[in-house]
Formats: sequence, structure tokens, C-alpha cells
Amino acid sequence: MPHRRAHDQWVPLRDDVSPESWRGAVAGVPPGLCLPEVDERAVRGLKFADALPPRLAELTLAARTADVAGAGTVLAEPVRFVRLTGP
Repeated sequence: MPHRRAHDQWVPLRDDVSPESWRGAVAGVPPGLCLPEVDERAVRGLKFADALPPRLAELTLAARTADVAGAGTVLAEPVRFVRLTGP
């Protein structure tokens, strides 16, 4: 997939995401959402990574970088699907 950039007014989605699949996914989001995935490589070099077991270090970084309130706000915004044609 080519590199895609987010914008303050739109976010490019995977080509296989349809309005129906989006509605189904958003409807199934729990009120507390979830923590973001953290690549184990992102934890390397952080001070707490040496003091904690690897999985706990990943969860700690995920909790520090999560913006659950912001994600909830974004998911509550109106959505419009636009399919662009061409390159």
C-alpha cells in the first residue's frame, strides 16, 4: 500500500473499508475503547523498559500514548465516504 497522509479534515482508509464495514466496526467499539498497539522496538531504549518485563513495558508505553478521550471524540464525528479515482 502506498504511503498515505492524514489531514485535519480527512483520513485515508484501507481500500477494503466500506461504509457498511465502518459502521459495523464503530458500533462494536466498547465505551472505554482500547490501548493502541505498540511495536516492541518502540520500547527499546526507554528507561522503564529495562526495569519491566517486555509485555508490561509495551503496555506502559501504550497507556502513556493513548488518547482515549480524543479517539472517542473522533469516532463520534459525522463520517462521509469519498472514493477518489486515479493515482
